[in-house]
Amino acid sequence: MPSRSLEHRSGRPEAAPAEPTDPAERIFRALLSGRLSASSLTARDLGAFLGKTTGAIYHRWGSLDGLLFAVTQAGFAHLGETIAAVHDKTGDLSAVAVAFVDFGLAHPELYALLFERHFDWTDLRARGALGGETPGLGLWRALAARLGAEEARILYAGLVGLVSLAASGRANVGLTTKSDRDVARASARRLVSLLLSVSRTKEPPDGDDRKPARARKPRAVEPPGEERHERAPRRPRRRAQ
Repeated sequence: MPSRSLEHRSGRPEAAPAEPTDPAERIFRALLSGRLSASSLTARDLGAFLGKTTGAIYHRWGSLDGLLFAVTQAGFAHLGETIAAVHDKTGDLSAVAVAFVDFGLAHPELYALLFERHFDWTDLRARGALGGETPGLGLWRALAARLGAEEARILYAGLVGLVSLAASGRANVGLTTKSDRDVARASARRLVSLLLSVSRTKEPPDGDDRKPARARKPRAVEPPGEERHERAPRRPRRRAQ
């Protein structure tokens, strides 16, 4: 017989988790749970959600983008913790890629804010919002350290594209016997496999303990315009008597 819940044992319902005090964290949690949607990400609607005026939002964050960028940092921190737990458990980068796809399909509203919103990057940079080690940048550097910068960029683009295709019902083109989610997960595994094979064949960076392949000694090349020195003529062999 399954054990009873805390509510049944004590006769009282379990206490709900405390609401975060940080406004950006509150918006992130609401997006994660589906209590807020992409259409709610306006200064007026978010002000009403937080119990603040639109002016208060602009006074603290400078713009709507300033507030939403702070929300993305909470989202990237959560995503980083999620896939780090998968990596710690499996040690498999393919499993991490699949966890990324699953996250995007399970939380489409939050995912769209993290990876698809058009921010005013110039304004955010001028306000100092892009300085420091943000969670999103930390996630990127972890992938680049494992694969290499170019390979990490390809993986990043590939996974984002797979989530977009699966969410719109276009991932299983040519393979309609399988679901979009299954095709996206399989493609994520294959992409990691290909990038790891490329990464292993690259020359090791400076300081790497691996010995580089021994280079062939180049043949001597004569300077142009100079003639070869003639060899001394061979002596004729004596005929047998």
